[in-house]
Amino acid sequence: MIELARALSKGPRPRRSILFVLFGSEELGGYGNQYFLEHPPVPLTQIVVNLEFEMIGRPDPALKTKTLWLTGYERSNLGPTLAQHGAAISADPHPDEHFFQRSDNYALAKKGIVAQTVSSFGLHKDYHQPSDEISKIDFDFLTHSIDSMIDPVRWLAGSNWRPEWVAGGRP
Repeated sequence: MIELARALSKGPRPRRSILFVLFGSEELGGYGNQYFLEHPPVPLTQIVVNLEFEMIGRPDPALKTKTLWLTGYERSNLGPTLAQHGAAISADPHPDEHFFQRSDNYALAKKGIVAQTVSSFGLHKDYHQPSDEISKIDFDFLTHSIDSMIDPVRWLAGSNWRPEWVAGGRP
């Protein structure tokens, strides 16, 4: 995420501000996202989108090469629009896992903010285990993943476009 922030800090200043927020304690009850919602640095009505990044260090074998997925892809027009602007992103290939509801984005989505998570978690057995070590990160994939999001996020931050929930998509 530091590399994404570094890349986005170069070039002309975007029309919109980009906040980089690191939530903590998701698995312990979402204390980080709750604190953010109770003490937002800007009014929640000014947040155009919450685009989270999680578990992007390994490719998901359920997807074509060098592709990420977006939780709740079908719930809003965010994923398809980012894909049109070059994001290597597709629908979540694991809908039965309910990842949209299991990440920090969900608390913001319940407040009406289009909030979704970019991931590539392929349900590997190392999830939340001591065996999930840095040696298992695919740095070429990770670099490609971040690179594929720079221009689409830059476009989003520089545009007037606002993502919207599709009918029945808002939690």
